[in-house]
Amino acid sequence: MVEIAVPYGKTQVRFQIPDSAPLTMVKPQSAPAAEDQAAEVARSLDEALVRHPLPSHGNAVVVVSDGTRPVPNTIILPILLNRMKAAGIAKEHTTILVGTGLHRPTRESELPALLGEQVYRRYRVVVHDAHEKDRMVHLGETSRGTPIWINRTYVESDVRVLTGIIEPHQFVGFTGGGKSVAVGVAGERTIEGNHTLLQDPRSQMGVYEGNPAREEMEEILDRVGADLAVNVILNNEKQIVRALAGPPREVEREGVQLSARICQVTLPQPCDIVIASPGGFPKDLEMYQAQKAVAHAAIAVREGGTIILLAECPEGSGDARFEEWMGAASSPREVLERFRREGFRMGAHKAFLLARSMVKARVLLVSDRLPRDLGRRLLFEQHDNMESALESAFARHGLNATVAVMPKASSTIPRLASEPSAVQ
Repeated sequence: MVEIAVPYGKTQVRFQIPDSAPLTMVKPQSAPAAEDQAAEVARSLDEALVRHPLPSHGNAVVVVSDGTRPVPNTIILPILLNRMKAAGIAKEHTTILVGTGLHRPTRESELPALLGEQVYRRYRVVVHDAHEKDRMVHLGETSRGTPIWINRTYVESDVRVLTGIIEPHQFVGFTGGGKSVAVGVAGERTIEGNHTLLQDPRSQMGVYEGNPAREEMEEILDRVGADLAVNVILNNEKQIVRALAGPPREVEREGVQLSARICQVTLPQPCDIVIASPGGFPKDLEMYQAQKAVAHAAIAVREGGTIILLAECPEGSGDARFEEWMGAASSPREVLERFRREGFRMGAHKAFLLARSMVKARVLLVSDRLPRDLGRRLLFEQHDNMESALESAFARHGLNATVAVMPKASSTIPRLASEPSAVQ
């Protein structure tokens, strides 16, 4: 037997795979952390600010990701805010804007851990709410007709800085860059308009150039503007491998190539069973986020195979509409048929993405925190532990079944050897 451990919430789940089952580990390439992670952030900022100095007056805004992304804010923010202060931007004129997109609002109690105690205490912090239209500014439409509504605090600031991580994304290609603006601090109609593009076959994981969803985000960024982006690439231990700072477009282009080198993994052939963890907390905080791992696993599994998703999901489904759409259907195909019939709706799009993977393979869920009745509503075959799920999978495929384990599935781009690279 081969013993495996994968992330689950803030802990790990251990299980055994029989020796008779050919096993492949599918995870991002090992990448050493920067020798001094804070020094790496400082280096990137100092080099960028020589080439692109920040304005030294007026109000400033720093956009940060919400708690669904493992951004090392406690390393990035003190250095960034120090450099801004040195440029003449007073902390009294600086706002930290939490880019929630359409995720649930970040709670006040979560802010000290998200930002670091000192930053939370010393700076004005605003949590974006995409539904509050009176706190938005309308800036016209994109070339594709999406209305552009952006947070007023962001639009009315004289200095605008974006922070975050660059990693694979389910249909935008990669996170980072203009996504912080076009989704993070945008209005509901803007996010919904952009996300309708996920139905375009070119809107794929790992595809940057020619991805319509990503192109529209960059168009919105160009319309709205940003002075500086500070994005980082993380390794398997969520440590900073490389920090990038500068104009957002430049940072994103360079960061995508670096992220791809770490995240893309080649498989000789699709497997019978794929075991996938989103990567633990915060990526399995709720099913709205955790389901992304299923899309990554679906690339690695054969038609009619089995995906086992390990996701704690202590906050449940994460979205009422996502839950309603899954619960109203008796099968994944019914979800897809309803989506085609009724058209795009936020929340429902997550049901569409999950169901699209579920029609390829049976999906088992291992969670001891998600209520069983909710798991059924989400169309999972739910198990309390890995032993039970593995027994079910091997009973179906035999003890000689090929197995792939993806311990950081949401940060991994699997590629079959017979197919061209997903990263463009």
